[in-house]
Amino acid sequence: MIERFWAVIPGGGHGRRFESPIPKQYSNLAGSAVLDHVLECFLKMNEFEAVVVAIHKEDQRFTGLHHAHDSRVFAVTGGLERADSVLAGLQWLNANGADHNDWVFVHDAARPLVIESELSALMSALEQPECPGVVLAVPVADTLKLVNKVDAREEIPITCVGETLDRSQLWHAMTPQVFRLGALRSALTVASDRGFAVTDDSQAMELVGVFPWLVRGRRSNIKLTYSEDSELIEGILLARRTAVV
Repeated sequence: MIERFWAVIPGGGHGRRFESPIPKQYSNLAGSAVLDHVLECFLKMNEFEAVVVAIHKEDQRFTGLHHAHDSRVFAVTGGLERADSVLAGLQWLNANGADHNDWVFVHDAARPLVIESELSALMSALEQPECPGVVLAVPVADTLKLVNKVDAREEIPITCVGETLDRSQLWHAMTPQVFRLGALRSALTVASDRGFAVTDDSQAMELVGVFPWLVRGRRSNIKLTYSEDSELIEGILLARRTAVV
């Protein structure tokens, strides 16, 4: 069977923690929008049949992106939650020639530091016949605390430590996360029907008893979540540009 690869980029959110009037995926870092950096990486890979971006129904910025007009890039209207946007992308793929056994790479629109070697590493893992799907991830390096109290009455919320977690078996899940189109669509539908708000695609698969493999990525593949992340991400993008030159 010839394996085919597609990508879905849920990009309809605003990012409540980002504190900006501009959705974070459209923030300009190192001369380009965050989402443009994401699209550039995927479009460098000839293996992808198409890249589908799920955008907000009132989005007027997407068409202004440099890569929005590439022949392999398509926009669909996303939903209220991330999972809804991923489902919208999967439905578009089904309606436009993708098979339920094709692999779909789901990647955050606000994660512009993904590189081609990470995508290739995921594809290599998928070559194993028994592979149930893959998640790009890195082992946890910091000491993690479980919180047991938050006092929101304070001007600065007071958070108390409940316990220190054993980090030896903990990993940070990143994206891309890759699953068969049909299996992922079914899992996300089950999660929605059960009223279960999944925060990533792996969680939906786990809900139906499928546990993906972890493929180690790079710690630099961070997500733009808070405004202070912008400085670090832009610095890495500029450093990469200098290294290439």
